[in-house]
Amino acid sequence: MLFLEFVLYCRLMENYHHIWLKWAKMLHLWGVDRLGYVLLSEIGGLSVFLSQGFVFLEPLLTFQGAGENYRALRALVEDEHNREVFLQLLHEQEGNLA
Repeated sequence: MLFLEFVLYCRLMENYHHIWLKWAKMLHLWGVDRLGYVLLSEIGGLSVFLSQGFVFLEPLLTFQGAGENYRALRALVEDEHNREVFLQLLHEQEGNLA
């Protein structure tokens, strides 16, 4: 059972990796990657409230193809490991595009 959960988790993370990479590049090009890094790394206990807000707003935010980006954002807020993966992507983009 634990192996199955791990495989499903890896597939979920893999599905959003391309979106997170796109976001990291955009944040860096806009010059707000450090701000995004600080906000995401310091989210702490607010992640519970933010994820509940996303659940409440889901019907409004998943219209016309925005669903995949919405789910990727929600995955960042809800899971600390996903945040760490995205923060690493932000750090890598800073080194690649500098």
